[in-house]
Amino acid sequence: MWLIASMANFPKPSRRNLPPPPTADEAPTNLQAPEVAPVDGRSARATGRTYAMGTKVRPEFYDELRAYAAKHRLKLVEVLEQGHDALKASKKNSS
Repeated sequence: MWLIASMANFPKPSRRNLPPPPTADEAPTNLQAPEVAPVDGRSARATGRTYAMGTKVRPEFYDELRAYAAKHRLKLVEVLEQGHDALKASKKNSS
């Protein structure tokens, strides 16, 4: 309660010390420029992966997975996807 009451006692900011607004000649012309939304890195690297997957693994497996991914400059999910594809291919060939 004390904090809320003390916050209400702050003085209002004075607007008398502000400079005058710029004239029409001094104002920037960016309002006439076309609006272009910046492309963030996430949308540029969109992969279609929309489901989160969390699992518990042994520390040795996790360390090996991370080391392999780092060595081959892959994301962890890419290593898992490639491993899954290889497993499916080996099962198909053995059938």
